[in-house]
Amino acid sequence: MNYYFLLEDEKSSIKVLPNWLEYMGIKNIRVQDITYLTDNCYVMQSGQGITQLITRVLFQTIDTIIQNPGKVDELIVILDSEEYDALSRKNQVNSIIEKYIKDKDYHIDFTYKVFVCNHCFETWLLGNRSLFPEERPSGDFQKYYDSYNVKDSDPEMMTVPQNVQETIASYHFHYLHEMCRYNKIRYSKKKPMIMAKEEYFNQLKIRIESTHHLRSFFEFYSYFNQT
Repeated sequence: MNYYFLLEDEKSSIKVLPNWLEYMGIKNIRVQDITYLTDNCYVMQSGQGITQLITRVLFQTIDTIIQNPGKVDELIVILDSEEYDALSRKNQVNSIIEKYIKDKDYHIDFTYKVFVCNHCFETWLLGNRSLFPEERPSGDFQKYYDSYNVKDSDPEMMTVPQNVQETIASYHFHYLHEMCRYNKIRYSKKKPMIMAKEEYFNQLKIRIESTHHLRSFFEFYSYFNQT
């Protein structure tokens, strides 16, 4: 089974997900590009952001797979819902793929699957309950602590406070960044590797197995988990 992963993100998730796939029992070996694919391998490429992904890179990827018949068994697209409803985003991308294949009159020999982070990759990362303070903190994280409890409540349900002017995805990133900083953990999109550790992944796994939170991560985990 060969996969072609196309990720919206070009910074954090593309660095973290290869480790997560290992923890889920995926034995496939990552290779540089489609020309290197042999049995049980995968390619993981960035879509260079949501706009580029759905207007250009997704089409180029489908073309590449078509031009290399028999190389890819499944195309996996992973992107953020951002301000969209997660199901609407998934339907949008599925429709784009279906229309492109129809318009090009392609006869495909691969399947495809779309996964949506509701609202962004950092939303999934907020599922680590061990980062949330037991007592009300002082400092920069206090306003985030007061606005929403991501330990007891579903991070996917967290909206932006009325007095804050930013998107949900941006707010979730800043919430995670400040919560990590409170715990003396350095997190940025360029340096996300603390989240690639198995201990961190296991906290997310415990969260989705013990609650109905993070349904979009649960869908991704359930699809790939082989442990």
